[in-house]
Amino acid sequence: MKPGMDTAYLNYVAGAWKAEQEAQKKDGNILSYRVLSVEAHTPGEWNLMLMTEYKNLAAMEASEDKAEAVAQRVIGNDEKQMQGYRERAEIREVMGARLAREIILEPKGR
Repeated sequence: MKPGMDTAYLNYVAGAWKAEQEAQKKDGNILSYRVLSVEAHTPGEWNLMLMTEYKNLAAMEASEDKAEAVAQRVIGNDEKQMQGYRERAEIREVMGARLAREIILEPKGR
């Protein structure tokens, strides 16, 4: 979030972003979602992560068209979505996107 814009961006996250995530979850496109806040120690570090959990990579890729249909229904058409991106650019800077995989540690025999 840009300095001084925490409240404005968190209002978006708690509103439109959460509504879309809930709809994606209800439609079975995602398993869960999280919002993580951290202390940024340098100007180039992120301070908020929006995390979405999928069953697996194949499920994420297979649900892209269904997810877009949900976004159209919840947020609006492409133009409305683009307007939202432009508005949010005023209050936050996207630092990037990452794909992460959970590592489940299995007990090892002795």
